[in-house]
Amino acid sequence: MQVERDRVFFTGVFVLGLLVKYNVLMLSIVGVPLPATQLLRSAAVVMLVYACLLPATGRRSVRVGTYCGAVLFTVVFLANLWYNRYFGNYLSLSELTGGESFNAVEVLVRHIIRPSDLLYLLDLLVMGLTIKGLGSGLNTRKEAPLPYILPGVRRSLLLLTVVGMLSLQAVVAHYRVGGRPATELFVDSTPAFASVYGLVPLYTFELYLRLAGTPEVRVQLPSEHPGAIDPEPLIDTYSNVIVIQVESLDKKLINYSYNGHEVVPFVNSLVETSLYGHNFYAQHVNGSFDADFSVLTGLYPVNRHYSFRDNDMSRFPSLVRILNQRGYRTLAFHGNDAEFFNRGVAYSELGFDRFYSRPDFSMDDRTYRVEDSYLGINDYDFFRQSLQLLENTQEPFFAYFITVTSHTPFSFYPEEFAVDAFDKLNSEFVRDFFNSVYFVDYALQMFFQGLEERGLKDNTLIVMFSDHEAALETPEYSSSIGFEVNRNVKEPEHIPLIIRHPDIEQDTLTRTGTLTDLAPTILDILGLDEIDPEFMGTSLLQPAEQPVLFIHELPQILYRDQLFVAELNELTKIGHIEGRDASIDIPPEKERLALEKVRFSREVMLERRRVE
Repeated sequence: MQVERDRVFFTGVFVLGLLVKYNVLMLSIVGVPLPATQLLRSAAVVMLVYACLLPATGRRSVRVGTYCGAVLFTVVFLANLWYNRYFGNYLSLSELTGGESFNAVEVLVRHIIRPSDLLYLLDLLVMGLTIKGLGSGLNTRKEAPLPYILPGVRRSLLLLTVVGMLSLQAVVAHYRVGGRPATELFVDSTPAFASVYGLVPLYTFELYLRLAGTPEVRVQLPSEHPGAIDPEPLIDTYSNVIVIQVESLDKKLINYSYNGHEVVPFVNSLVETSLYGHNFYAQHVNGSFDADFSVLTGLYPVNRHYSFRDNDMSRFPSLVRILNQRGYRTLAFHGNDAEFFNRGVAYSELGFDRFYSRPDFSMDDRTYRVEDSYLGINDYDFFRQSLQLLENTQEPFFAYFITVTSHTPFSFYPEEFAVDAFDKLNSEFVRDFFNSVYFVDYALQMFFQGLEERGLKDNTLIVMFSDHEAALETPEYSSSIGFEVNRNVKEPEHIPLIIRHPDIEQDTLTRTGTLTDLAPTILDILGLDEIDPEFMGTSLLQPAEQPVLFIHELPQILYRDQLFVAELNELTKIGHIEGRDASIDIPPEKERLALEKVRFSREVMLERRRVE
């Protein structure tokens, strides 16, 4: 009798932990759109455990095997949970094989893992104690024989019931998602695919497609959408253009002070004399490279696609090539290795004349001897040495800069730039973030002064933004401006946009925009009409509000502060910016165009895969 209770206890803990983690994974992380069919699948799992596992758990070897399986599934679950917390998607095979090296342990411990995550280990703790014979006493007895508590007929009927329930679940889900073929469904909506087939088939099918090759797609442009038509130049058409992509600069930091000390005083001064994008958002679906991909191609990044690595960028639209054709010298600057996210190859394919990366910057000629980092050279010396490279560059030039110092875990700044006013922060993580961004602000001030000293400031259009938010969520400081949503989604990331030129008056852009809009905006400012028909963004100088897309596993659409998701080819409102709820629908024509852009963005990424 005691052995029987022990067996039931062990199996009950296992199945409870499995169901909790499995349903959180499917409903919250993968985001399956049909929760009722997911519950049917869960009921089938319980019946399967009762029929097959419970009778066998009297054996120690079976308990050990079950425990190992629970540990493996917990690892998969936590990896998905932590990845979803940062990127908003499930952890696909593409992400597992596409990531770049970084200080993962420090980032996880300081930035992503929460104390509440320990609750997901409770079942493993209890099961482990049971295996060792603590509490349940299972191991104080001889190895129990394999009992058959269910007669053969009853077990067979139970298994047939399980098969029937899973088949019914698959048929109902298949019908609910439109009866589309598996390949089409996987490309269009992995949540819908998982609703029909489940988690293991989701990974299996992705592996199959990777081995079998890219499915055939026919890229079809969306219907004509508004672009810059016969633009009037705001500045000299042949002005230099400098684009600065600042790492992890929250929009919330603009005019933000702690303990009476501004975190980014120089950037604040720029806002007061520039064209400032107040409602501007990042593209952060797979990684930081999504930002430069969006800006340079005018396209939306797509979930599960490491564009610079996986795609032939010579087949994409390119702001760089357009400016090359206008006689611009095109340069890119990044203090990290050229191989990082495969930028070295991708930038050449996009048309850059020269890419200055880590080997081009002297670690001996540094003003600040910050400890060597996997990130490369610190931003101050990066900008200082870049000024020397710019000084003799033929004009007009287009220069694209990517900073690194304020990258998580925010420990890559000189000790002398630790601000005393920030010492009262209880969170060391937030303190390091403020100090690192303060140092970047100082580096930017030096760079702007250097441009002026070299006579480059008056004839240069400067566009500055962030690649994404810092993603800090603490009681003392939160990166997000805050959305109220009824689904677990990666909320849009609010970042600053600064557009500066002596001939552009200070003003605030109130129209909602994103990085995909910058290529047509720059061309519009220069008065150039070479708007590539594949550019998915529109010039921010146009007043009409346009839906902004974020193509995660579950695509999101932001329109007039209201957040929608594109699910099963329909738009459903799921939230809004805090305090800005309104009864607003996306006009039918704009809704249709937004869905067409989602389709086109996914198709073009598949069709233009890099050929090895």
